[in-house]
Amino acid sequence: MHKRLMVALIVLVLGTSLALGSGYSIYEQGAKAMAMSGAFTAQANDVTAIFYNPAGLTQLKGFNLSVGTTLIFPKSAFTGPTDIDPNLYNELEDQTFFPSTFYASYQVNDQLALGLGFFTPFGLGTNWGNNWVGKHLATESDLKTFFLNPTVAYEVTPGLSIGVGLEYVIAEITLNRAAYFTPRDLWGKVELGGDDTAIGWNAGLRFQATDQLALGVSYRSEVALELDGTATFDFPSVNPVVNAEVAALFPESKGIAPLTLPSFLAVGVSFQPTDELTFEVDWLQIGWSAYDKLSVDFKNETAAVTDTDSPKNWEDSYSIRFGVQYQLNDDLAIRGGVMRDNDPAPDETLDPILPGADRTLFSLGLGYTMDNLQIDGGYMLLLQDDREISTSEIDWNGKYESIATLFAISFGYSF
Repeated sequence: MHKRLMVALIVLVLGTSLALGSGYSIYEQGAKAMAMSGAFTAQANDVTAIFYNPAGLTQLKGFNLSVGTTLIFPKSAFTGPTDIDPNLYNELEDQTFFPSTFYASYQVNDQLALGLGFFTPFGLGTNWGNNWVGKHLATESDLKTFFLNPTVAYEVTPGLSIGVGLEYVIAEITLNRAAYFTPRDLWGKVELGGDDTAIGWNAGLRFQATDQLALGVSYRSEVALELDGTATFDFPSVNPVVNAEVAALFPESKGIAPLTLPSFLAVGVSFQPTDELTFEVDWLQIGWSAYDKLSVDFKNETAAVTDTDSPKNWEDSYSIRFGVQYQLNDDLAIRGGVMRDNDPAPDETLDPILPGADRTLFSLGLGYTMDNLQIDGGYMLLLQDDREISTSEIDWNGKYESIATLFAISFGYSF
């Protein structure tokens, strides 16, 4: 596949970096699980177990299909920068994202189940517009990842199941910012875009300790992308002399940089005190510490485009998730949840491409069963802590504020 992805070029040319934070990880991969704030590792009792814990597939009978989508409406603002105007308010343009899912599973026999999932665990983006005060750092970013995940699950002994899967990963990105040619006081823009593919894996374990108590562990590996991409520059035409100066300093630039999508590790405990009521608590770690530095090797260097090795020092992020389900009758279930999540980026490297911060999320949802058809819906409110930055290494101090609402729906059918 032709590779054009050049995420790391932003460090040098844009003065900042695209770094995936909690806001770029999408753990909402099924409406039922989302309604319980993603606390689903131990239950894993529908076909979305392919994402949350593949070992759970052994609970499903026959052939199962599910399709769904999540509508995400983020809002963010930045006040500052403090060295220009500490009261200057800059708001992200309205955007809507809709990562979607497809899952299928088949029970081969009482012990063996097969599954296939297609989903987007990393993505989203930002759009500050072309004329905001931070246009030299970022104007627009858009990241998409697509995971194709064949899976197999096996019940080793009654109540104890394991699952493993292979991930084929497709990544696509678009990044833009304004560029400035100082000698001629001339503004232009930088456009980056491209794609890459890679392989990863996942595994899970589920243990039904008693009729009331279940335990689950799930892991998704890091995915290493070797990015080979191109950056192009677009400046307005002035005259032949200036045009030649710009072309010499800002040529189309090709380069190579590694980027690692982080691992997921989830541990969950579910408890069912009555036939109608189920509780679950999960702990999730996302391995953002894999993003410790960003190295770029350019094939054609100029005074503006040179090789770099930039430390980032991201930390792993952790979240605690609590979910509950009440089975009102044979057809209708009511769900809810709450979670707390911490952001991996230190203040020194935070930038407008991803205005991340620690956050609290609340969720509600319903599930309705009609014969072999299952319809699940969920709502989530994401409240991100205000984040004051005063030690920015890119001289971009100020306050970030963010909020998001999410709506999910899934349709499942069992044969």
